[in-house]
Amino acid sequence: MKKKCLAIGIIILLFGMCVIPTNAKNIEKSQSILKGNWLYVGGSGPGNYTKIQYAIDNASDNDIIYVYSGIYNENIVINKSISLIGQDRDTTKILGANGTEIIRLQDCSVELTGFTIEKFNEINDVGIILTDCWNCYIHKNKVTSCGTGLLMGDTDSTVISNNTIFNCTTGMFTSVIANITITHNRIEGNGKGSGIELWGVAFGILYKNYITRNSIMNYSLGLDLFGAWSVFIQQNNFLGNQQDAAFMLSFLNKWNQNYWNQPSVLPKIIPGRIGLGGRIPFINFDWHPAQEPYDIPGTI
Repeated sequence: MKKKCLAIGIIILLFGMCVIPTNAKNIEKSQSILKGNWLYVGGSGPGNYTKIQYAIDNASDNDIIYVYSGIYNENIVINKSISLIGQDRDTTKILGANGTEIIRLQDCSVELTGFTIEKFNEINDVGIILTDCWNCYIHKNKVTSCGTGLLMGDTDSTVISNNTIFNCTTGMFTSVIANITITHNRIEGNGKGSGIELWGVAFGILYKNYITRNSIMNYSLGLDLFGAWSVFIQQNNFLGNQQDAAFMLSFLNKWNQNYWNQPSVLPKIIPGRIGLGGRIPFINFDWHPAQEPYDIPGTI
């Protein structure tokens, strides 16, 4: 990431006096030295693809696909390591067609950014699914009105940041994950389900998982840990949930400086269960709860 930022800084310095006509060209200038070929979807350029999946099918690893603003009624499968970039999150929309998963990432490393992903019919259940993935970067997207906003399984070393998940019964569900960072997301429900569910998180000195600086609001249960180890839950907003957090068969997790719907000078008790079959009541503590909600840039 540092190398990428340095490269972008150098390009800005060299081309700062130039006028580049489109956002796509701006991004292309900043990333072309780091990536492969560019493919375009929508817009009016010669040779541009009409569907996102057509571009993916013709892309190779390390290519960048730039999608112009528009409405794309399709289900997408990504099984190669590419960047998929929307021109503008609010005007570049993917509406699910006939599949249950609107965007599926399978056995790959992907950057996905700049899209609104929205349920279009009753068949659409999952906004984004990652399975058998690594080093993914899912950021600055909006997922609305799905059963599950983001589903992640058998995935490691991935960052989920600056996304909005709205009106999904389950905001995020993860299973069998390692070295995952979930940060600066706004996850707002409909009074049902869970904001984030972490099931089967890998443990050991090599694994660290972070849930930091998110706003999790209006769910039946804000955060649910099941079989989760070594998770750092820090500086999140829990707002308007029927129950903010709970855990079962989960150990060595650290709760720190979260805002729990109202100010409190006392430590916050997080209820849970351990033992065979989860029969033994247990508790964790956030010893230093925040006294006011955090202003988290990017969670709009």
